Amino acid sequence: MTPWRRRVGRPVRGRAAALVRLVRGRGRTAAFRAARMTGATVAAFLVAQAAGLHTPPPLIAALTALLVVQATLSSTLVNGVQRVLSVVSGVALAVLFAAVVGLTWWSLAALVAASILVGQLLRLGPHLVEVPISAMLVLGASGAESVGAGRVVETLIGAAVGVLVNVVFPPAVQTRYATQALERFADEIACLLHDAASTLRAGPVTPEQSTRWLEDARRLNRHAPRVDRALAHAEESRRLNVRALRVPPVGGGTRTGLDALEHASVSLRTLFRAIDDATRERTGVEEDPGYADIVRRTVASLLERMGNVVREFGRVLVTEARDDDGAHDDGAHDDGAHDDAGPDRLAGALEALRSGRALMQDLLIGDPRSHSGLWELNSTLLATIDRMVEEFAAVDRSPARRAADPSRARRAAVTAGQRLRIARRSPAGQGAGALSREDVG
Repeated sequence: MTPWRRRVGRPVRGRAAALVRLVRGRGRTAAFRAARMTGATVAAFLVAQAAGLHTPPPLIAALTALLVVQATLSSTLVNGVQRVLSVVSGVALAVLFAAVVGLTWWSLAALVAASILVGQLLRLGPHLVEVPISAMLVLGASGAESVGAGRVVETLIGAAVGVLVNVVFPPAVQTRYATQALERFADEIACLLHDAASTLRAGPVTPEQSTRWLEDARRLNRHAPRVDRALAHAEESRRLNVRALRVPPVGGGTRTGLDALEHASVSLRTLFRAIDDATRERTGVEEDPGYADIVRRTVASLLERMGNVVREFGRVLVTEARDDDGAHDDGAHDDGAHDDAGPDRLAGALEALRSGRALMQDLLIGDPRSHSGLWELNSTLLATIDRMVEEFAAVDRSPARRAADPSRARRAAVTAGQRLRIARRSPAGQGAGALSREDVG
């Protein structure tokens, strides 16, 4: 096989294998969930029939089991109790109204109003509407007492079967989905930074382009609540779940990682606001095209390095989470995200950003051609870099992250002097180490 075919074939085979792993992983998860829910539904129906509930068919038991079993184990108990309370209270109100006033338009209105008030007093949450539904179904049937008793028995059977199925076949712990949401957040930030860097490197930036970056930076805020909800759901899925014994909890490192990404997104809003202002106002740089090109290339190189830091940070978070729960790669990364070099790459990206910041002070701030119109942009860029280095470096060396990664002890054996010698011997390391004056012309 010729060399170019080998070069082309490797990434294609890698992506195909990642796709197969993704389909297998999600297929197993979907099949297990479908089997649990279907089994609980059928089991509740059969148990209700065995208890003598044949006419009408005990679909209420099957429906109750289906609604109860789809939740996490701890919320299953809460949902089961709330559903039983809603049905019992609705049936009790219906029997009372049937014995006193019967079914008329005004008694129906009074029944619905009373049912809603009772549901609010019992704090039934999403099951509140089931109180008036149960009451109306029982009130409209002949023999309200017997129908109501049968409905209560069906609900009890369905809730009991749903809880039992969740205990015997507990749902999966949702740690992986939380880390994937965190990774998507990091990728969104990195893509914005890399897009801005490539545009700056290509030529002068228009106000429309800088405004689009600012709008994209503002939209980054929507990811933080989503990730927070995913982390909360992962923590909820561990409660009373025996499968959580094999999966480490979503620790402080993941929460701290979310905080770091959220703080970085806030800083980037300020940075792109300054870039947008600089493209719309006269800064004096236009009079010196050579220096304007240096400014653009310097800012582009720094934005690219910031994007590299964020992307490597996201990869470290998701790799450690997958290593913790023993999960196989599901295709989110097919380029070696499971090796132990992730924290080393993050440390290298942080060091490259630090060295780029130091040279930026010479090229943009210390240069006698620097104009006062760029002071806001320069100071904002420096502050953003400092915040990003401080946030991500603090998370990388936090005690929670070191405890969660046993291989970090092996990596810590490599001294700073050894790292420096390795970087000097590696041509690739030279190119990625620091921002050089050749990079900016």
